[in-house]
Amino acid sequence: MKNSFNNAGVATFHHYLFFLNITDRQVVIDLVRTDLGQFLLDYFDMSPSQQVYILNMTSDFKETTGTGIAETWESGQAIQFQKDTPAPGEDVKDLVVIDPSSLFNTTSSRIPISIHIRYRSAQ
Repeated sequence: MKNSFNNAGVATFHHYLFFLNITDRQVVIDLVRTDLGQFLLDYFDMSPSQQVYILNMTSDFKETTGTGIAETWESGQAIQFQKDTPAPGEDVKDLVVIDPSSLFNTTSSRIPISIHIRYRSAQ
């Protein structure tokens, strides 16, 4: 069963992921690293508009974000995920991805990648 693509659904997925045996967990991690779009479609219930968004993500975005997620999970940490609920009139979606490990040369420890989906009005 696929999880909802919201805060609760991502938290539920993290519990599932970290309870997998190491071999099965690595299969999921390898998928997110090599094909972020397919990972999202396989594990989350996506609306038609979300599916179109995934299909239109740039290769560079999918590669860098997928690698950041994979490295975060390989370090034993969950990604930091926040998806806001749009208020009436907020119809523009912003996707903010921050990977502190790419900003700071941290070789000793992995800082979790952060993904925030927020909404605003078009004005």
